[in-house]
Amino acid sequence: MMRRSLVFLFVALLGMVGAHRAQLGTDECRWMEADGHRQVFVPSPDATQVASLGFDLVVADLLWTRAVLLFVDFLDSESEHGAIWTRTVLQTVTQLDPFWRTPFFYGGSMLRLLDDLEGSDEVFTAGMEAFPEDAYFPFSLAMNAYMFGEDLEKATTYLTQAASLPNAPKWYRNAVAEFIDRGGQRKAAVTYLNEQIDSANSDKERQLLTTKRDDLLYAQMIEVVGERQDKWESHFGRPVSDPQVLSPLPPDPKGGEWILGGDGRVRSSRVEPKARLRDRNEERAILVNP
Repeated sequence: MMRRSLVFLFVALLGMVGAHRAQLGTDECRWMEADGHRQVFVPSPDATQVASLGFDLVVADLLWTRAVLLFVDFLDSESEHGAIWTRTVLQTVTQLDPFWRTPFFYGGSMLRLLDDLEGSDEVFTAGMEAFPEDAYFPFSLAMNAYMFGEDLEKATTYLTQAASLPNAPKWYRNAVAEFIDRGGQRKAAVTYLNEQIDSANSDKERQLLTTKRDDLLYAQMIEVVGERQDKWESHFGRPVSDPQVLSPLPPDPKGGEWILGGDGRVRSSRVEPKARLRDRNEERAILVNP
């Protein structure tokens, strides 16, 4: 009986390896096609579990490895098919191996970077259910709600839940106080993003996370610069004509330099083009719909 099981396991593994090698052979041709013509096979979680013939953990390992390898390609292609495929594969992997923390831990962040916030919330919620004592998952849901959903109330609820768990890092409790106080929330988000950057699996992923972190830092910094400009103009009774009069100014988180924008406000040289485009679009909207 044991011998038959081993033979069956060997044949199943051989078939999986062969299928994987065949897929690798088609990758080069498939990725040369235009984005609009790419066909991405989306596996069914239930069908895959039946087809695994009891080797759920083995199939889960293979699918997860495949998901990680394709993730960087999906980031570069910026195609919605990547998010759909990754989301379904994560559903399959977590169904096959529901107590494997890794797909929950990284999967939610992968979908968030693929602009599938709903899928990211779904994975983190499933992780929270599978690991009810793990503070990472409710905290990640809080960061999704705050950074991308702009839902401070929802973020505070999840953050409070995360901070109440025994294994929660101590700074989670400080973050709760900051959120409830309606000020300083960016500090918690920046700390979280720094942790995500440290565990990033690719340069592309790290770049996207770094950009989001710098956006938060800039939003915090521009408030300080704006308050300083308001105080200077109120004191001297005239508008600022040169940002240097506000010196010393902190370094620009965007990597540019502080300039005087077209509207008379001091901002980053990296942000000014977007600000001008936004103002131009608003002017056009007023002209079209007075």
